[in-house]
Amino acid sequence: MRTHIPYLLAVASTVATRRVDERLAAYDLTVRQYGLLTQLSLEPELTMAELARQLGIARQSVHQLVNDLVEAGHVRRRPGADDRSRRLEITDTAHYLLSRIDGPLERVEEELLGDLAPEEAETLRGLLQRVLAHATDDEAWLPAC
Repeated sequence: MRTHIPYLLAVASTVATRRVDERLAAYDLTVRQYGLLTQLSLEPELTMAELARQLGIARQSVHQLVNDLVEAGHVRRRPGADDRSRRLEITDTAHYLLSRIDGPLERVEEELLGDLAPEEAETLRGLLQRVLAHATDDEAWLPAC
C-alpha cells in the first residue's frame, strides 16, 4: 500500500508547525501569524477575505489573527474599496520582526529537510508552491520570475 500525498502533507504540516511555533514563541508569534504577516508583506493591502482564501483558513480565523496582530502593533486596517471592506498592511515593527525571524526559520527548515541536497530542497519548495497555487486557485503562491 502506498502512502497518499495528502496524508504526508498533513503529517509534515503538523511536525513543521510544532517546530516553527517553538521557535517563534520567543518572538510572541505563531506560525499562522507569521504566515499572515508574510502574505501581507508579499501582497500589501489584501482584505481579510483574500487572506482567508490564500491561507486556506476560515475568515473567522483570519479575523482573530488580525485582531491579535493589530493589538500587538504588527498590522493596521485601512479603508477598503467600499464601506464594509478593510485593506490590511503590516507595520514597520512587523517588517523588522520578519527580518529577525528569518534566521531561526531557516534553521527549522534545515532541521526538517535533513540531508536533502540544496537543489532537492528548491525542487520541493517549487512543487509545494505549485500545489498551493492550484489548491487555492491563486497564482500568488508561485515564485516571482
